[in-house]
Amino acid sequence: MSTIQNPVLRGFNPDPCVCRGKDAWYIAVSTFEWYPGVLIYESKDFVNWTLKATPLDRLSQLNLIGEQPSGGIWAPALSYHDGLYWLVYTDTKAWKGEQKISPLRDMHNYVVTAPDITGPWSEPVHLVSGGYDPSLFHDDTGKKWLAYIRRDFRGIYEDLFAGIIIREYSVEQQRLVGDEHVIYKGANLRTDYFMKCQIYEAPHLMKKDGWYYLITAEGGTGYSHATCVSRSRDLFGPYAFHPDTPMLTSRDVQRRIQRTGHGNLVEGPGGQWYMPYLGSRPIEGETKRSPLGRESCIAPIEWRDGWPCLAIGGVVPGESFEVASDVAQHLDSSWSVDFGQCRSIPLELQSLRIPKSDDWCTLHERPGYLRIRGQESPTSRFHQSLLACRIRDFEFELETAFEFTPTSYLQMAGVMARYDENTFFYVAVTRDDDGAKILSYTEMDAGSFTYQNRLASLPEDTEIGLRIRVTGTTLRFLYRAGTDEWTDLGLEKDFTKLSDEYATPIGFTGAFAGITVNDMLGFKTPADFKSFSYTPLTV
Repeated sequence: MSTIQNPVLRGFNPDPCVCRGKDAWYIAVSTFEWYPGVLIYESKDFVNWTLKATPLDRLSQLNLIGEQPSGGIWAPALSYHDGLYWLVYTDTKAWKGEQKISPLRDMHNYVVTAPDITGPWSEPVHLVSGGYDPSLFHDDTGKKWLAYIRRDFRGIYEDLFAGIIIREYSVEQQRLVGDEHVIYKGANLRTDYFMKCQIYEAPHLMKKDGWYYLITAEGGTGYSHATCVSRSRDLFGPYAFHPDTPMLTSRDVQRRIQRTGHGNLVEGPGGQWYMPYLGSRPIEGETKRSPLGRESCIAPIEWRDGWPCLAIGGVVPGESFEVASDVAQHLDSSWSVDFGQCRSIPLELQSLRIPKSDDWCTLHERPGYLRIRGQESPTSRFHQSLLACRIRDFEFELETAFEFTPTSYLQMAGVMARYDENTFFYVAVTRDDDGAKILSYTEMDAGSFTYQNRLASLPEDTEIGLRIRVTGTTLRFLYRAGTDEWTDLGLEKDFTKLSDEYATPIGFTGAFAGITVNDMLGFKTPADFKSFSYTPLTV
């Protein structure tokens, strides 16, 4: 037996949906404004999960340019049927104002398919707008049904949810057909931030032993989050609640993993059933901040009297579980890349809202380097030249080495730790007014701007090394010129600010760190990166 520690997908990996594919299991997770859209992880043993596919990788499938932070891809649902992988997803164009959720939203839902998990993935077929969190149910009758949540803006904050809806999907016509059927209206779980509002989302349907099971995420995405299960003999209901409703939650207990909920069900190795769910690990203290974001966990399931129940009993999922395997879980999340030795940019490095393209990031223009051409400012929601990875550990180092010759303070290149455009820490090589090449520091602290000029003077025509180091809850920046010793820049920043709980009134992502180039003069001045590494300091 192998003992598996939760989370199984650490760092920002929310809204897990698991499916059994041709010869492996897969978990799809939300990516919001990060590009490519949807990450799919693969496992042959249900122990270790490897990033395998990023299916929405071109603008014809997904255009996120200009979308709000925490907009974009919400709650993808992955399934395998008829020899194809089916992925349905929401592209959330607008969903909140500056300080609160907006009743009015623009949300569009699509389906793409592929014969293999790595593609080629099809062009998207529009399914429906006006709702979100779609999933596709392949009934044993041969029909396919789309389940999704409908919102009603007329209810403002008291009755925003108009029910879980299902509607038939015609493969031949590539569209929804027939009538909408409202099959569920929630288990009356109230949120911890809109006390009057009942929230039920992310419907997943499955059929077992003649029962239709409806799995929903309820109670919002905060500390009142939960997973509920109901069932019916008829697809259209009525659906009866699970004897334990919610059947999975940490809403009333103090545990290392909080905000648990959202998932579906799958049969794993040896006939054991499992439920993925999201959770976050708040840093101890009064703030309850979780900079690693919402992560993906797994709970073993036992069927009791026709109901899926946590194998350990109760409703609070375990922080570890066992799998019938001799394979050990790999907990080391370190990785590195020498850009002179790779043929493609690693999947771990994601961009913001725009696809990676030779127009702004290329391995071909200068052999031995990744050339990134600067685009808009660090607060742009349109064209930022940023490549970043998920921060998966509470203590870590990120390091890069690069060459850059700016001509103005409006041209910058360096390393950034960020939550979104309103909250980030950024050390960059730039040019001062007197022509000196220098290091500067730019910060957005929940919308409050800070700039520090000339942290250090730099030699010309010399490779610069920059490092982000987090220990405890303190984030520091270090630099070196050429092969000099590393020097601490004296900046001590609160790492926990890169979290939902601090950075924004309502957000759903997590902390990233990476390399970025800005050219606010509009000339796409390049910086050439030699290497990139991410190393946890504790495992």
